[in-house]
Amino acid sequence: MAQPQTIIATWLVGVVEQLSRRGIDASKLDAGAWSGDLAQLAPTRQLQIVHARRLWQRAMALSGDPMLGLDVGAALPLQAMNIVALVLMHSGSLRQALKHTARFQQLVSNSGRFSIRATPQDGLQIEYRVAPSPVPMHPAQIDSVFSAYLGFLYRCMPCGLRPFNLELPGTDRSLVNRYEAHFGCPVILGAKQARASFDAATLDTPWHAADPALLRLLLSRAESSLQSQGQADALIDHVSAAISAQGYAAVSCEGVAQALNMSMRTLQRRLAECNTRFRQLVEAARMDEALQGLADPALPLSTLADRLGYAEPSAFSHAISGYFGMSPRALRAELTGKKSVER
Repeated sequence: MAQPQTIIATWLVGVVEQLSRRGIDASKLDAGAWSGDLAQLAPTRQLQIVHARRLWQRAMALSGDPMLGLDVGAALPLQAMNIVALVLMHSGSLRQALKHTARFQQLVSNSGRFSIRATPQDGLQIEYRVAPSPVPMHPAQIDSVFSAYLGFLYRCMPCGLRPFNLELPGTDRSLVNRYEAHFGCPVILGAKQARASFDAATLDTPWHAADPALLRLLLSRAESSLQSQGQADALIDHVSAAISAQGYAAVSCEGVAQALNMSMRTLQRRLAECNTRFRQLVEAARMDEALQGLADPALPLSTLADRLGYAEPSAFSHAISGYFGMSPRALRAELTGKKSVER
């Protein structure tokens, strides 16, 4: 099964709100598919990570503040992490919380993946690897992830304990003192991978306010959510593969249902249980392939439009503009880092 490319709505809603509070016009952050009133989204709805990444690219172009990611992350509400926040809050120690992070993080976001490895003297290092995507993740977005995550852990950890080392990809090393003041620990900027390292004493100091009985209930709920997400992801993967196989010009819900050996009504019901509809998946699959094609400057736009099932270039341009908030040429320029000649 392919890695889902999604992020929970509560996280993105929190980011947009904090960017707005810092004077960035939310209308200029419009990433197309999620435009409108984000507050009306179901809290656990999963949104495409490309929109979150483009949001951060635009925010940094508008702001230019190198500390924006840290400030936004530090101010995100606890609800941004949904049930994962509660699981971490009631973990018995930092070691346990890191383990739960690696297990349940995908309930919040698949824009990157946390993994844990042992360090000398029984320490642990938690590393964040960015998920591949045509839209790169801005270093400020990684800053926001670590600022939010470590800030949350700091509120749970006793005695002001901190990592003994933090590495981030930010390239302006002249800002290291400001980063260290923000995180309260030594920081290395310009790292290839973002990671935080903790010693055994920090990892195993008990969190006395944690409730073990409540944690058991929360873990059961989180496991159930993870299983449901996995089932939903598997169904969406199968539907998306069938859509691609049929071709965007000829695809139909009935044809995909037959390919999956179920009735059209059953397919529609199961998609509704995943908080999506068939036409949404067709559009998402088409736009995902559009991103891949636009990231290849050698692929003619007319060829890509034909591949995606658009009879007229104007229809292709209208669809891209409606979904991503800019024309195909402008989006290609953004993806490839080349200046658009379009007026």
